[in-house]
Amino acid sequence: MPEHLRALVWILLIATFFFYVAKGAFSELLSEATFKRWRNLWLASTLVLFLSHSIWIAMVFIGAMLLVQRRKEAHVMGLYFALLFVSPPAPAMIPGLGIIDHLWVIDHYRLLALTLLLPAALVLAQRKTTAPIGSSRVDIALMGYFGLLCLLAFREGNVTSGMRSILTLFVDILLPYYVASRSIRDKEAFRHAASGFVMGAMLLSLVLMFEVLRHWKLYSGVLGALGLNPNMFGGYLLRSGLLRPNATVGNSIVAGYVVMVAFGLFLFLKDAVTNRKHRLMGGALLVAGVVASLSRGPWVGAILLVLVFLMTGPQALKKLSLMGAGVSVGLLLLTLHPTGQVLVDLLPVIGEAEQGNVEYRADLLTAALPVIERHLLLGSDNFLDAPELQVMRQGEGIIDVVNSYIGVALDSGLLGLFLFLSIFVGAILQTKGSIRLVRRRDPEAAVLGRALFATLIAIAFVIYTVSSIIAVATVYWGIIGMAVAFGIYAKGVSASATPAVKT
Repeated sequence: MPEHLRALVWILLIATFFFYVAKGAFSELLSEATFKRWRNLWLASTLVLFLSHSIWIAMVFIGAMLLVQRRKEAHVMGLYFALLFVSPPAPAMIPGLGIIDHLWVIDHYRLLALTLLLPAALVLAQRKTTAPIGSSRVDIALMGYFGLLCLLAFREGNVTSGMRSILTLFVDILLPYYVASRSIRDKEAFRHAASGFVMGAMLLSLVLMFEVLRHWKLYSGVLGALGLNPNMFGGYLLRSGLLRPNATVGNSIVAGYVVMVAFGLFLFLKDAVTNRKHRLMGGALLVAGVVASLSRGPWVGAILLVLVFLMTGPQALKKLSLMGAGVSVGLLLLTLHPTGQVLVDLLPVIGEAEQGNVEYRADLLTAALPVIERHLLLGSDNFLDAPELQVMRQGEGIIDVVNSYIGVALDSGLLGLFLFLSIFVGAILQTKGSIRLVRRRDPEAAVLGRALFATLIAIAFVIYTVSSIIAVATVYWGIIGMAVAFGIYAKGVSASATPAVKT
């Protein structure tokens, strides 16, 4: 049996087990019809991916299914997040006509955006009740950043390439942000969006654990079956003798980042699940997924996320003390087992394994500063050719800019970096202020705000350790959109609770 078909059998077994066990917990968050629809679409998309033997056939069938089923979705972001990690973002080039090399490159993320988010965005834009772009300071910063990137797309002097880049920026940045920030208008919509993300990330966690335990990347074979390079997202990389898993996101640190974000959203959902066993199992699965990524950044990010969440809630000191004691006991128990000692050695600061990655990140900043200074305001489109960065070229022949902030500064200068930081800072501050608006009037919404606030801070930390590749940017634009939606919701709660003043 070909490798990709053997992998399909295991993936279906994992998914079937998950959906059977998780049905009870998600039934308290979603309607039965919604859960079944998401489950069936996830399974059907996986079958199409593995059995089509052509990237274009896979995209056509998956796109057709989504176009048909989207009409049944009251809250489209839930389905979007639930299916976001069902397939690797394998690129398919749309051929050009005549002198044009190619029209555009589409992948799984863009397919979801075009079939699910674009129709929703068109409907939202026509509604009078939709908050206009510019009503939030995050809107202003994001539109400024988008506009700058659109202008810089033409600096090569190639009009065709510039137009193609603008389309890419619109689909990759504006669509996830706009639909998330405008379509989510009540707590049911927030639960749907968070449930979809958590569901997708839980399945991802199971695949990550399987890949580490079996030393087998389940989705590498299907890339070859689709006619693509099976190692396009990297080959088999080890860390302390353990396989660094990819699952569907093509990179272990990105996988850990995705599951970390899901854990943040889980902190909001858990209170709606009445069965304590389901809550413990769900939390444990996501923690295991972060650990299985074998990536330090998401590990520290997850701890930071929990710390911030607890600090913004009641009885913060007591809960932080219990967390500190639990972490200490956990580390002690890990050192008693050989496999646990491997994980301890991988930890930052106290660990001793593979410190070269930490040194590489420090050296990257040193090497990048002269390049940033030389193109201070608007960056450079060929910064990777700068002589200062050639010392960072790795054995694979690539220069890995493992820092999103450095990447933004190199590409779009300090102006781009200022706007990029303004988006995150604006979303974080707006969410913090919105928590105060709803804390007394809507305790459940306050928990949602705390979860989004902690998740945003954790994301801002983790992207310091990884470039905005694969799913990284797609996820943070969606989460920032949710934070803006929470701000709009909080203003509505505050306004409804404030009696009108007669004049």
